[in-house]
Order: sequence, then C-alpha cells, then structure tokens
Amino acid sequence: MNGYLSIDKRFAAPEGAGRMPVVPRTFASEKLSIQRELIKEAPAVSPSSGHPLRRQARCVVIGAGLNLFLGTGQVLLFSFGVFVKPIVESTGWSRADVSSAALWGQLLVALASPLTGLAVDRFGARRVARFAGPSLGVGVMLVGVLSNSPQSFTFFFALSFLFGAAQVPVPYVKAVADWHEKRLGLALGSAMILSGVGVAVFPPLSAALINAFGWRHAYVALAIIVWAVSIPSVAFLLYEAPVGKVRKQPGVNRVATPDMAAERGMTLGHAVRTRPFWLIAISFFLLSVVVGAGTHVLPIVLSDFGLRTQSASFVMTIVGAAMMIARFAFGALLDRFSAPHLTALVFFGAALAFMCLAAGISAATVPVAAVLIGIALGSEVDSLAYLASRMFGRRHLGAVYGTLMFCFSFGLGCGPALFGEIYARSGSYHAAFELAAGLAAIAALMLLGIRTADLHGATQRPSDALEA
Repeated sequence: MNGYLSIDKRFAAPEGAGRMPVVPRTFASEKLSIQRELIKEAPAVSPSSGHPLRRQARCVVIGAGLNLFLGTGQVLLFSFGVFVKPIVESTGWSRADVSSAALWGQLLVALASPLTGLAVDRFGARRVARFAGPSLGVGVMLVGVLSNSPQSFTFFFALSFLFGAAQVPVPYVKAVADWHEKRLGLALGSAMILSGVGVAVFPPLSAALINAFGWRHAYVALAIIVWAVSIPSVAFLLYEAPVGKVRKQPGVNRVATPDMAAERGMTLGHAVRTRPFWLIAISFFLLSVVVGAGTHVLPIVLSDFGLRTQSASFVMTIVGAAMMIARFAFGALLDRFSAPHLTALVFFGAALAFMCLAAGISAATVPVAAVLIGIALGSEVDSLAYLASRMFGRRHLGAVYGTLMFCFSFGLGCGPALFGEIYARSGSYHAAFELAAGLAAIAALMLLGIRTADLHGATQRPSDALEA
C-alpha cells in the first residue's frame, strides 16, 4: 500500500505503530475507498465547474451536432422520399425497386453499428469521426455517378450507407457522454437538435438541387456539402475527454477524473442478458420501422395528392422543425422525469399520427401527423442514448449503444420497404398506416415495462444484472 500512502497522509499509519499485516482480500476495497476520497476532493472535468476545459466541452457538443446534422440518415434516408418519384420518372424503374434500396442500405448500417461501437471504445470517438464524414461523401457521390439500372442503383445506394456506417450517432453520443455527466440529457439534446435541422433542411435542399441539376448531380452536390462541413468540424471542434489525466492549474492541482459512473459499465455480454436491454431493443426497433416509413412516405403521398416535388418536400421541414424542438426539450426533460414514461408517451403520439393518416390525407391530417412523427423521431434517439448510458454505464457504451443502434437502423430501413410492398400489393398506403399505428402502440407498452430501478443498472454487479 506504499503507493497509496504517498498520496494522502490521512491514510498513513500513526507514528510508532507497528507494521500492519497485509490482508490481500481487502486490498481492492481499500484502494477503491481511497480513490473515492480523492475524487471527492478533486473537481472532475465538468462544463459547469469553471474549469478551463469548459470551452472544449462546449466545442464537443457543437462538433457532434454538426456531424449529426449531416448524418447518414439525414443525407440519404430522410431525403430519400424526395428522390423516389424523380428517379422513377426519369428512368422508368418501378417505385418498389427504388424504395427497396433503403432496406439494404439500412441493413448494412445496422450490421456495422456494433463494429462502429467497438471501434469507438477502442480508438476513441475523434479517430472514428475523422473518416466517417469523408467516406459518407464518397458513397453519396457514387450513387449519382454510377447508378445505371435498378440493380446498380440498389447496390451503390446500399454501398453509400456502408461507407457512412460510422457517420451515425454512436461516436458522437460517446464523445458527448464522456464530457458530460450531471446534465447528460441536456447536452445530448443540444447536440441532437442539429440532426433535426438536417431532417428539416436536406429534403427541400435535395428537391431544389433535383429541379436545378437532376437527381444524379443532386447526389454529387450533397457529397460536396458533407465534405465541406464534416472535415473541419471534426478537426477543430471534436476533442477526446482527458479521462484519468492530471491537469495543473495556477496554484492548484486538479485531477481530471470522471465521476465513478463513468468508470462503471456492463460489458455487452452482460447487457444482452438483461431484461431491460431487450425491452429497449425491440421497442425502438418497432418505432424506427414506423418513423422510417413515415418520413419516407409523407412526401410521396403529398406528391400523389397533386403537389409538385418541391412543395411536397416541405412536409419534411415540418418534421424537422418538430424534431429540433423535441430533441432539445426532451433532452432537458430526461434529466427531470422518468425516461421510460416520457418516451412511451411520445411513442403513443406516433401511433396517433398514423391513425390520422389512416383517417384520410388532407390539409389537416398531414401536418398533424408530420409534427407527431417529428417529435417521435427527435425524442427516440435522445432517449436511446440516455437509457443506454444510464442503464449500462459508459465504460462499454460504444459497444452497447452500437448494438442497440443495430436494431434502430435496421428498423429505419425496414419501414420504407414494408410500406412499398404494401403499396405494390394494395395500391394504397391505408393498410400500412393502420399497421404502423399498432406497432407504435406496442412499442410504447413495452417501454412501460422498464422499472425505475433499471435506470441504475450500471451500479449493479454483473450477477445482480443477470437477475434483473
């Protein structure tokens, strides 16, 4: 114990006392006790502590937000509905063939999500983010340049998702979570709000580019935008948290050590053997099917209703605006109220949205549905990140959150393909709207099965977690 006696004299034996016998079985617990005492006295790096690293913590939120603004979903998936009819009209390919491309793309992103999480845990969020945006841009450019048939379009569209597999919330949620503990929900919401801006901006921007240059050159232009924003934002705004390093300030020594919660965390193997993990995974999969289909189909049904592509695309601006408000407000509410109950309430709202659409497409039902779908889309990513961090800890958050994102991403791809198949068989989306309402309600009920005690799962021993 000599290494620890030199840290603080309070833990030294009294002078003249005999040599204390070493008890191997209590050494680990005494070491942990000393570390806790030191953490109480040395302020942790926190954006609210007045520490000089405060600016870097804020920069991380901004840098993460800018990359979430042009994430794979924002650039490829949520703007996809704007591209479908122009592609069909200019090429003669079937709507079902074009719509199915999103399924294969999201499947590849889903399969890569656990690997992305492991890479983030191993190499750090910043290193992963350095190539995430540029590689997404390459994939988007290939869609516009090399797609010459339905098969090649499906291949290159899916390949673009694979190239953008790391430009998803996983590395950026990990980056924010490493810097923020006390107000994690607010920090995540502040970063995620820019992803809502992306959902609001990219569909009308894509429609404008399509009208000006055609759909092929529109994809090339989107690739250039991705490069222009992602590369500098990662280089100048995204920092790795100084976990475990000593930072010297004028006249005082402070240990930049995280809260004990940051050092806890279930491994992925332990997490997948818990009941809350599967409640989260299945419920978020079901809702991602619903919102993925909703964001895909809203511009299409308005275009079928008689609106031009440019006008129909602005329904996604409503979705994006609702998403922005939800991400910021919901992130703040997560720090104050029960996360499972808040999320379940939002999921019931998504069910109501599709009930409105099933009642009929009109000037009243579509905006209401767009707002409710936007709120659900804005809240679910915040909630998923928050629940994963609180239930399973942050030590292995990349792997656990990446696996949960597999379910989320796969559902986003299944939604458009499911709705496209129902339309091909029935000639309308009415049955699809009814099915979506039912799936959203089931997802909400599953979340209500998460107990308040589950939110502190990271503090449990692995054996306790298995019994939960």
